[in-house]
Amino acid sequence: MLKTFLLCAGLTALSACAGTPQSAEAPAWVRNVEAVYPRAAYIAQRGEGGVRREAELAALNGISFYFESEVGAEESLHRSWTEQNGVTAGESRTETNTLVRSQTRLVAVRYAEDPWFNPAAKMWETVAFIDRDEAWTLYEPEAVKVKGALSALSSAAEAENDAFLRALRFGAAAAYGEGPEYNAVRGFAQVLNPAKARAVFAEADAVRSAMPERIYSARQAAAIFIECTGDLDGIISNAMTAALGAQGFPVEQARKAASCVCLIRVDLGAQKMESGTFYTPALTGTVSGGAGAVFSFTAKAPRQSAVNPEVGRRRAYTALAAALGEAFAAELNRKQASYREE
Repeated sequence: MLKTFLLCAGLTALSACAGTPQSAEAPAWVRNVEAVYPRAAYIAQRGEGGVRREAELAALNGISFYFESEVGAEESLHRSWTEQNGVTAGESRTETNTLVRSQTRLVAVRYAEDPWFNPAAKMWETVAFIDRDEAWTLYEPEAVKVKGALSALSSAAEAENDAFLRALRFGAAAAYGEGPEYNAVRGFAQVLNPAKARAVFAEADAVRSAMPERIYSARQAAAIFIECTGDLDGIISNAMTAALGAQGFPVEQARKAASCVCLIRVDLGAQKMESGTFYTPALTGTVSGGAGAVFSFTAKAPRQSAVNPEVGRRRAYTALAAALGEAFAAELNRKQASYREE
């Protein structure tokens, strides 16, 4: 009988170590998660699975999805406002979601000390939770870092003397403030601990709110005079005017009234052959301010040809004009992105 008792005891202990539940009584959080993990102090999500680890992973995924949903809702409200004020974010929502999920690794996620095996469902159930105050202590340095990055970009723009570069630097600050890195951290912080997030980001939020007006004023102050050597019936000058206008830069007809000059040089790359005249057109544009050249870009168009040289020449200018806008915008974005990496 003693041997039987010891064997049963050993099997019971082994069963407990293997994770078999010892009681079918459900913990209090099964009935009401918020009663055990109040929302003011915790972020908590339930999860279930065939084994305990699966339940924990499901709960962890629930927390990640909760952050994605909440951050997405806040970002949508902010983006609606910024788009009405002339500032748009170029990166995708998917990229922001990926960064939001990665933020969860920067805080302490814990699991209920009393996971429960639901005998009716034959599934493990548990809760993953974040203590808001504890997590904020870990996350605050990340929040301070991106807040400082936005403030630094804005300050650099304010300190820039050249009108055109000042406009570009404000564009860089706006792009960062509306980009996935800043939005992921700002949104995650707000969901994690709203009161402390508002305190940390108070200055940065003010900077971001004022950005549409700052960009508009900076670009209006950077009025540009266009000078194109070798143009044909204003084809390139008109295309450059449109490209600048699309980016918010006004064009001055009088050189003395402009803050900057955009000098464009066209190279048609003409080749005369027996079958006709061939053109491989390209141009170089340089924007200069009081301190000299500050920005340059190039544009190229596919090879053009015609039996009649004048027809081929006009085709070359037309093709080059079509390529100019995209080339200018791409180089403008590249230049702005370089400021964010300084």
